[in-house]
This record gives sequence, structure tokens and C-alpha cells, in this order.
Amino acid sequence: MSIRLTCSACHAAFLAADDAGGQRVACPKCGAKQMTLKRGAVKRPEPAEASVFVPSADAPSRRRFRPAWLALFLLVSGLAVATVVAWPTIQAWWHPVPPDPIEVVASTFLRSLSDENPEVTRQVSIIDEPPAIRSFRNVRHDPTRDRPLKGSFRPIAQLHDRLNKSFEYNAEIGRYQPRDLLGPAAETLDALHTAKAEQAETAKKIASGSPDDLFAAAEAMASTFDKLAEGALAPKKLIPTYQQLVEDAKPPLPPSEKELALDFGSNRETWDHLLKRPFPTLKADGPYILDRAEVTAMVADRLASSGDPPTRLYLKLMRFRLEGIDTGWKVISARREGDPEPVAEPTEAAPPAEPVRRSPGESAQ
Repeated sequence: MSIRLTCSACHAAFLAADDAGGQRVACPKCGAKQMTLKRGAVKRPEPAEASVFVPSADAPSRRRFRPAWLALFLLVSGLAVATVVAWPTIQAWWHPVPPDPIEVVASTFLRSLSDENPEVTRQVSIIDEPPAIRSFRNVRHDPTRDRPLKGSFRPIAQLHDRLNKSFEYNAEIGRYQPRDLLGPAAETLDALHTAKAEQAETAKKIASGSPDDLFAAAEAMASTFDKLAEGALAPKKLIPTYQQLVEDAKPPLPPSEKELALDFGSNRETWDHLLKRPFPTLKADGPYILDRAEVTAMVADRLASSGDPPTRLYLKLMRFRLEGIDTGWKVISARREGDPEPVAEPTEAAPPAEPVRRSPGESAQ
């Protein structure tokens, strides 16, 4: 029967002869001397001889692996939660979205009102009497209400050149007056002379006493006054508005250019403040861009008590670009919720009332 030994040096297992008990034998692998037990002796187990293959002292035990995996799991889970929470900030940093310039201007305007800084207010708005507010919040730009307008300024500049040759603007009455007053005066005299001749014929018919002649005379008299009111004596010929001149322009303005011109005619003061010069003095042939936008915000009135709820404020902004001109975004109006919309001037004069024509024997009811 052989004796099973394990080398204490290289841990190799080998067999020794049964009669070698109590003697030192050499390991066949490394040559290290090993002591064998005598027959009948009980070998006390040692830790190094528990297994033929003893694990390295650097190898971690299974018990040491469990805390490491748990720590790794907790670390990964924490990073995942932190990423989800911070993702909007990370995304904004990784792909930054530029701020809305319209909301920036509106917020600057409102902040200047709450801080009572009139210098900044004048830089970002053209409002003479802005609202008095104590605070604001929830500034929102509604892109669906944007109203861009593009076109060529050349037809408008050509119209202004023609108007300047024939008219001059009277700011006191808000209308244009002919530069050559003799022309309208002569036309008026001719019209009055023609009306006088027609009235002489009408008088003869009235004198006849015939019912048919009386009816014809009444129609002729009404027709004479219609011609005078719509012709030589028409306000749009004697003292026309800018809108009337635009409507009657020859050749007519294209649709986009006409819309821009009529917008100026209805909001002359706004345009003059925006451009810091009269709109008709612009000399340009290039393209123009007119941008209009609306912003809402909740504001607290400066004179309101602390317990009063905030009210909604509607802001209108405008920006105009033409060759070397860029007004930037400017607040042009501020209206509280419930206040009426500002009414612009009509784009054209209302037609004169149609005179009521009655037969000689008919009386007014």
C-alpha cells in the first residue's frame, strides 16, 4: 500500500512506498524533502493540505465578492437616477437652445417697468405711457400669432416720389394738400360752372309744372350734387389721406407692398417712433421684412393691494428691416386684459351717403 503525500514546497501530490514511513522522501517534481508518517500514526490535518490545489493568497474569497457587486450595483443605479433627473440640464448643455429674442425683449421691458428704469424702457419700447406694474411672471410668446411680411420697397419708394411732387403732408389735419392749389381750384370752378348750367335746365323743368318734369328735375338736381361730391369737391381730391392715395395709386401697389403702406397709414406715429424718421422719407429699392409678434404675461399692478390677483398683459412687438435699417424688436403696445383694442384709422374714407330721392309728392316719414 502506498503513502499519498503533498509537497510542502510546490504542492504537488505524489505517492511514496509504504515502507518509507517515518523517513524523508524527495518530491519527484521539485526535489524538496518531505517527512512521511510512520505506519499507524494519525496525520493531523493542516490548512495547506486540505486540498491538492491550494488557492493563491491574492485570490479573493466568494464572501469578499458579494459586497463589491452590491456596491457596483448601487453605484450604477445611482448614476442612472441622477442622469434621468439631470437630463434636461445635460441636454441643454450639450445642445443649447438659444433664448427666444421676443421673450427676452418683452421680459426686459417688463423688468424695466417693475424696476422703474425709464432709460431701459425707452430702449426696448416706443410706448409713451407704459403701464405701472410691481412684478411680472409667465412671459409667453405665441408663435401662432406671428405676422411676417416680406416684399420689395421699390414700389413704395416710387409712390412716395410721385406723392412728394404733387402733395405735401399737413400734420395738423393728418392729410395731404396739393402743392399746386390752382389745379384743384380750377377743377372746382369748372365743376361748379357745369352744375350751374345743369341747374338752369332743372329750373325750367320745375317751372313747367309737369309732374314728369318735376320728377326728372329732382333726379337731375341729385345727380349734380353727386358729381360734385364724388368729383371736384371730393375730400380725397382736395385733402386726401395717405390711405386714399395708396388705394388710388397708379400703377397699383402689389399686395404685400400695399399692406405695408396701409399699415403705416393707420399707425403713422408708431412707425415714426420706430424708425426715428418719417416713413415716406425712406429711399430704398431692396427687400424689406416686417415681423410682428404678441407676448402675454401675468403682472401685478403697482397701485393694487398685495391681495389682488395678477392680471394678464398683452404686448405687441414689431421689427422692421430694410437694407441698412434694423429696428430690432420693440414693444409697440401694452394692453391689460379687458381693455379695448386700440382702434386704428380707417384705411379708406367712407363713401358719401346716398341722397334719398323722392317723387315731388312724396314726403319724408
